[in-house]
Amino acid sequence: MAFTVRLPQYDLEIEVPRGMTILDAALDEDLDWPFFCRGGTCGKCKSVLVSGEVDLKPYAGFALTEAERASGLILACRALPLSDCEVIHLEPGDDVLG
Repeated sequence: MAFTVRLPQYDLEIEVPRGMTILDAALDEDLDWPFFCRGGTCGKCKSVLVSGEVDLKPYAGFALTEAERASGLILACRALPLSDCEVIHLEPGDDVLG
């Protein structure tokens, strides 16, 4: 089973198989998604979960704070879709809590 993840920045929808992260699926599509560590410790793939539901694999609390998570942010490298979703990655300089 796969979920559809809409990526408005790319005007694209991708299929993310169960057990695959949003970042891995985006990279498989050759999308230029910001990332570095792929392990939930750098925060470079921080993204806005516009709609849908994801399960986050373990990550470092300094990479995504509780306040950021509560405001709808996720780490694409740790995000496993549980439903169809819409996700927007942050750009450098974006105000993450604004």
